[in-house]
This record gives sequence, C-alpha cells and structure tokens, in this order.
Amino acid sequence: MKLISASVQGLFGECDHSVEINPDGITFVHSANGVGKTIFLTIIYDVLRCDREALRAFRFAKAELIFDDGSKIVAENRDSDPTIRLNSNGTIIDLVTAGAKGIATPTFIRSSRLTTKKGDGTLVYSLDLFTDELKDWFIAAKDDTAISVEDAVVEEDLSDADIELRLRELKAKVDFMYESGFRVNLPIGLKLSPSRYDIGKNHDSYLKLVYALEGFLSKDHQLAESIIVYQDIINSFFVGKRLVINNGRMGIVLSDGSGLSMECLSSGEMHLLIIFYRLLFQARPGSLVIIDEPEISLHVSWQQRLGPVFSDLCRLRDLQMLIATHSPQTIHDMWDKANELR
Repeated sequence: MKLISASVQGLFGECDHSVEINPDGITFVHSANGVGKTIFLTIIYDVLRCDREALRAFRFAKAELIFDDGSKIVAENRDSDPTIRLNSNGTIIDLVTAGAKGIATPTFIRSSRLTTKKGDGTLVYSLDLFTDELKDWFIAAKDDTAISVEDAVVEEDLSDADIELRLRELKAKVDFMYESGFRVNLPIGLKLSPSRYDIGKNHDSYLKLVYALEGFLSKDHQLAESIIVYQDIINSFFVGKRLVINNGRMGIVLSDGSGLSMECLSSGEMHLLIIFYRLLFQARPGSLVIIDEPEISLHVSWQQRLGPVFSDLCRLRDLQMLIATHSPQTIHDMWDKANELR
C-alpha cells in the first residue's frame, strides 16, 4: 500500500496544503520559510503512526492521506483532541478507539539528525549510536552463518539440472556476501559449485542445501548488501578519505592509509553518513521515508548528486521518499517531481 496524496487543512489556522505523491520514488516539497513545510511532513508521519498525543502539539483542522488501494486516513484536530479514522472500502475504523499503533512504518530523517534521542531521553551522537548498532547486527549475523541441511524445509523436489542452476545463482549471492565480511559455513561434504555427478550421487542433500541457503540469504543478504552499497555511496562523495567497514565496524581511512576519527569529519560528511545509514539499515523495504532538508552543510555539487542516488535507493528497496528542501540544487533536474507549498 503506497501513499499517493496528502493534504492538511487549516495549518496554523490559515494554510491549506496538498501534495500528490509519487508511489514509485521521490517527491520533493519546497516553500518559503514559515509556510509549514516541516510541520506538514511531521503531521503525515504522526498520522501514519496513529500518534494522537504527538498531533496535539500542532494547530490544524484536518489531514487526509490517500493510498493507491483507494483507502484513506482522515485525522481531525478539534480543540486539540485529534481523531484518526481509516476508511477502507466504505468501512470506517476509528484507529484511536481500536488502539492501533499505526498502519505503516515510516522513517523520518529529521534536519536535527546529528544527535539522536535514546529511549531514556538522553541525547547521543547519531554516528556513535549507529556504529555500535551496525557492529552488534554484524556480530549476531556472523554467529549464525552455519548452514544446516537437516532443518531445511523442502517445498518441492527439483531435478538435478534445476538444483545445479539454483546453486549457481545462490553462489553469486554468497560470493557477494563474502565482500561484506560474511563467510558461509557449508555442511561437510557438500560444495557450493557441485558437478552434475556430485548432485546425482547426493540428490537429497543438495536439494536441502538449496532451500537452506535460500532461507539463510533471505535473513542476512540485505545486511550484507547494505554494507556494500553504503560504502559505495559514501565513497563516491568523499574526497581524500574513504569509509571502510570491517567485521561490522565503521572507520575512516585517509589516502595515505592512516585512520581518521569520525569526530574529525566535516558536518556535511557526517550528514551524508547519517542519511544513507538510515536509508539502508533502518528504513524498511516498501515503506515511506520522509527526509527534512537533506542539503544541510552540503556543497552545491553534492546537493545536485543527491536526487539520482535517492532514486537508485527507491528502486533498490521499493521506497517512497518525501523530501522537504530549500535548495533548488537538490531538486536540480527533477522539477517534475516537485511540489510548492504556498
């Protein structure tokens, strides 16, 4: 279910905003200061999460979100007492009364992203938090790389030729995981590139290996992919330094091979690391990502490169991105995807 339009009426008691949203990629929102661009996006985020308490803080009359399946959510805020209702195929559900925690899993990358508030309310540097998070994820995944054919669930029998073909395709993905530091441990006596003769002698074991590998890759391949894509994106921007991730640990290396502390990076470099970390490691595939002012601290040349990279990630992870910006350079040559709030 993809969001295709969003509107907020009576924002600040005087502004009515409406945006058509691209279901398959980027939508830019731009406006003069004070028109309510950030609040508009925040209301969309809070309505999707059915966060009634957060909505109390904003002065607006009505918000309406419409989805590509014809359903819509309407939130009304009379006397700071918000209601949130879902209309699906003519059936109206009061999401507040139903105790809904949200009908979507949006990600909001705020402009104040250099720090992050933890669950206990304390502020920490985002890069410190994300570095530890990635390391923990990697360690947990790496501790579970032993492939067991005994536990494999075989959905259907395959011919020897089909087993050979499927294993060849799976080997390409396993080799890709090797690049990110994962080493898959196969059962003793089985090969990842068996001959047709090997398969014929041990058909059942290789059949189970196909399904065991597919189950393993469905669990950890995205993490490995994210590590590799993250490094590629960041290093396409960085000059005189590069991001390296070894065993899940992020570090910065200068051209002469010496290390550099994250604290020595420029503000713009930190913003890039945070934005693309959240897109690759935290945003769920198929979800909506809201980004507020991605251009902060970035040179014009970097701003112009953001749109194409965001578009690539939309395709890679089936994301929608709703992006608020003050920068014409960030929109660059994508004005057909831009909406102005007045």
